[in-house]
Amino acid sequence: MAVDAGRLRSLDGGTAAGDRRCEFGSSSREIAPGAGFDSGPTIQGKGSRGQPEGFVMKVIGFLVTFLIAWLVLDRLAASPPMPIPAVIAAVAAGLVLAVGELVVYRLPLREIPSAIGLGRPVPRALLAAVIVGGLVIAGLLGGAAAIGVTLDLRTDWPLVLLGALLFHGVAEELVWRGFVFARLRENNTFRRAVLLSMPLIALTHAPIIIGNGWVVGGLAMISAAITCLPLAHLWERGGRTIWAPAIVHGMVGTWQLFERTYPVSFSVVVLVVSIVVPLIAFVFGDRFFGRSTVPSEVRSPSVASAG
Repeated sequence: MAVDAGRLRSLDGGTAAGDRRCEFGSSSREIAPGAGFDSGPTIQGKGSRGQPEGFVMKVIGFLVTFLIAWLVLDRLAASPPMPIPAVIAAVAAGLVLAVGELVVYRLPLREIPSAIGLGRPVPRALLAAVIVGGLVIAGLLGGAAAIGVTLDLRTDWPLVLLGALLFHGVAEELVWRGFVFARLRENNTFRRAVLLSMPLIALTHAPIIIGNGWVVGGLAMISAAITCLPLAHLWERGGRTIWAPAIVHGMVGTWQLFERTYPVSFSVVVLVVSIVVPLIAFVFGDRFFGRSTVPSEVRSPSVASAG
């Protein structure tokens, strides 16, 4: 499927002349109006050079908040995912992020839900996510058929599906896109923010190495790193909210709907589908969303209230 260069231009970075700059860790997430998707703001904090100790403390606060939220998800993860544990994990992770936003970034309490991606999504982003998510399921079923593997649905598959959407979708996206990518993006171009988020998110999949070995664990880390691209794209196009990437991320976890009686060859299908299919999200660009949803024109609550 062809993807025109304009829709992937965000990966090239660049800063538009006259962009207003952001401070690392500032509660203000103001983005220059009219700047294209490929020319997001670059770090140029008002206090990052003149007050290096403040910058360092915010970096430390960012990392500590991320690590605690990750540990919460890791400790509360269930296999296969189930709705009640998933909701508990999402609430617990959300509380950790809320404390981080309050303590580290001094963000007003009323602005925290929108800041971590719980605002109103762009409907077309949800539509794009549903299409991509449907293609993920089609890819899993088609791949299994292509290699002659018969998949058996779990008897509790509706609960597992809901659990996957709540845990892999909502809970994990709160941390990965709602906090990690959102805080990195406010000071960096899209490409730079994605590159910075990749090692952090890949790191969260390192424990898989312990239980499944270097090959499986390493491939899981690669998959997590690559999917940072389309999920971040959906976060931006979705009004800087987690809902669109949550749908795709949850659907990527639907391989857990099947009894694990399948051969290793189907695991390869899962890996390929998880990496390749989400990238189709980049097909949905300016022509689909329109200029009104260009990420650089989306404002945070603090900026909107200030205007």
